[in-house]
Amino acid sequence: MRKTNNDEVQRLILNSAIEANILPITSRCDSRCIFCSHKNNPPGIDVISVGVRSMEEITRTLAFLNPGNVITIGESATQIIEGEPLSHPQFKEIISLARRAYPATPIEITTNGRHLTQEMVEFLKASGNITLNISLNSASVSGRKLLMGDTKKNSEQTFAGIKLLAEYNMPFSSSMVAMPNITGWEDIRNTIKFLAANQTTAIRIFMPSFSSIARADIFPDEDKIYGQLREFINTLSPELPCPVLIEPSNVSDLLPVVSGVLKDSPAWKAGIRRGDIILKVNGQAPRCRVEAWNMLVPKGEITVEFEKDNCRETVSWVNGSEGDSGITMEYDFDPARAENMRQAILGCTGKSLLLTSEFGYAVIQQVLKLVGIEKDRAEPAMVRNRTFGGTIRAAGLLTVDDYLEAYTGWRESGQEPSQIIIPLESFNSLGFDLKHRHFSELQILTGIPVLLK
Repeated sequence: MRKTNNDEVQRLILNSAIEANILPITSRCDSRCIFCSHKNNPPGIDVISVGVRSMEEITRTLAFLNPGNVITIGESATQIIEGEPLSHPQFKEIISLARRAYPATPIEITTNGRHLTQEMVEFLKASGNITLNISLNSASVSGRKLLMGDTKKNSEQTFAGIKLLAEYNMPFSSSMVAMPNITGWEDIRNTIKFLAANQTTAIRIFMPSFSSIARADIFPDEDKIYGQLREFINTLSPELPCPVLIEPSNVSDLLPVVSGVLKDSPAWKAGIRRGDIILKVNGQAPRCRVEAWNMLVPKGEITVEFEKDNCRETVSWVNGSEGDSGITMEYDFDPARAENMRQAILGCTGKSLLLTSEFGYAVIQQVLKLVGIEKDRAEPAMVRNRTFGGTIRAAGLLTVDDYLEAYTGWRESGQEPSQIIIPLESFNSLGFDLKHRHFSELQILTGIPVLLK
């Protein structure tokens, strides 16, 4: 871990607050997860620990949050290490402070659930407009010991806390890292059923990823696990009252397929189910999953034409509040971002090279077709993650070195682009990758203009 200048850390914290409405409060974690990415980072990776932040520091950050967007606590979305927020000794004071500053703003908190005592659940419920994401991983004492190093006492406290969330009607989603080679498929099945029985709104199942320096023998077979998970969820989902999603989704098309529907939600009552294809929303045809979901979000009457078992149907319902439909969809691509990319390509004379992650490659091909970009104007090239290696294939962990190697390989074909476009997920708000190299270095090394899109 690089020794980071305090001013730089503060800039990153403020930028994460301004740009993503993230409120970091601690980097300390009280779990010992065998799949923890921080234990398996290769040398030179630039992640930042903020320790346990003081009330003074947190108060300063609060002033930069946007009251119109959800405040996020505990979710690892930047290079700042996020620990267990409920373990902060002044956690309740922090939430009370945030509530005084932003009385009506939704707050989302990611937690391992160990600290969900009755007193804590009552406090969170009374604070109002708070939702939780519980990183449970296993609903058995034995499973949590194997995956998280949890004690029997901590595990039972966690299970009791989740039952309290249901009792107090406290909204929460949940997540787990699938390690069937460690816990077995039955443990995963029972964990999903436990969460669903206690009224979780959605379950995210993370495909385990690991770098080249991790102990690969503790992870599932990388060539089989994704297909096994997909088949497992397809078999299990019809029994469940909540959506179950695989992350990363690794979709290869833009078809607006419903991935899940919360039981008794407006869309559920109207007859929408997992696997249905959204054709039109209020008369307008969505071009991808993200656009379809955005159309389904607004408060008020929603009329949907959809395809179920090769038959077209039309239904209507009313969203009582924004995002109330109950439908979930896997993420493919934001149409606004696609339009931004199209303008950048058409605004450049010559050919644009789009360097993409392994997970993003197929979708980018579809996006170029969607916005009408011919191959003579833009071409995607897949970037392998050599920095982390292993099974890491997402854009967020690519570095300048990875992009340079991919460009060099593509350049051997004899072509030369007019510009290079790379995904902004690989860089922090200051433009640095996870090895603290600025994206502009790629422009210097190649002599080609480089854009983040």
